[in-house]
Amino acid sequence: MATTSLTPIEEKKKVIKSETSDNKWLPFGLSIISNILLTLLIAISGANFIYMTTAVIKLDNNGESLLEKLMPTEESKYFPQNQMSGGGERCSAGKEYSTNWTNLNKIGIGKTGGFPYSSYEEGIFNGLFQRFKNWLAKGVADSYINDRFILQKWLSLFSPDKDGKNIFANETFQMFIMSPLMFLVFPLVIIFIFFSSWFSLFKEGWVFALVGMFLIYSWVINSSVSIVQSMQYLLTFMFLPIIADFKRIKKIIGCNVKALSLFFGLLVCSSAFSYLDNTISITMFVVYLGMIIKSFW
Repeated sequence: MATTSLTPIEEKKKVIKSETSDNKWLPFGLSIISNILLTLLIAISGANFIYMTTAVIKLDNNGESLLEKLMPTEESKYFPQNQMSGGGERCSAGKEYSTNWTNLNKIGIGKTGGFPYSSYEEGIFNGLFQRFKNWLAKGVADSYINDRFILQKWLSLFSPDKDGKNIFANETFQMFIMSPLMFLVFPLVIIFIFFSSWFSLFKEGWVFALVGMFLIYSWVINSSVSIVQSMQYLLTFMFLPIIADFKRIKKIIGCNVKALSLFFGLLVCSSAFSYLDNTISITMFVVYLGMIIKSFW
């Protein structure tokens, strides 16, 4: 039985055809789309986190920061008899702020009052029901104050100092490490807020809180406050800075476009090694290394 031998050229063509057929272009294209979306998500969430850490810087002569205006930790700012005053365009550390207080006021930020704070009334001879309403208002306010105080202290660890010696203020570190971490620890945040709310309810009136544990209403109040605060935690880092100052968010992303480009390039190379043959994927990786080297010059 005769055997058919292939010439070297035909062997090479066969190998090339075999390698080409191994390329999965459709999955590769879909992965590129997912890489774009992931990069955009990192860019926006990272810019939001950087916005919050730089908002720790004090803007007013009385020592009040933009972050304090967004997430107040003083009890007087929760009750309607002490209205907060909005701010205009400000500047700190050479970085412009153009906070849109109109949009923020529409979602209740920068304003006081509302339930349950509006139900609070000072009085020595308040009846049982009014004392209950005061306990509810003070308990909810105290829960927010404590949690926001801790969050402000945490964000201040990454705030740039005057001498520029804070290594944790590095924006690349904040965008790619700390920002994703704030979402990864969300389950722990829920647990912390749950117990923090219980502490506040007992602190402001242990009798109402203890009786409420048997009559169920304390569980309802604590669960409601915990759910609302947890959702606000997520929305704060996802959307609040965009609503507050979209121009500043764009500037932060623009300042970090090089790091984001390199991150996207790394994702593309990873997709190439997953769906394309070695010749194409290695070539793309070499080009990517060239981009990295060039970025340092």
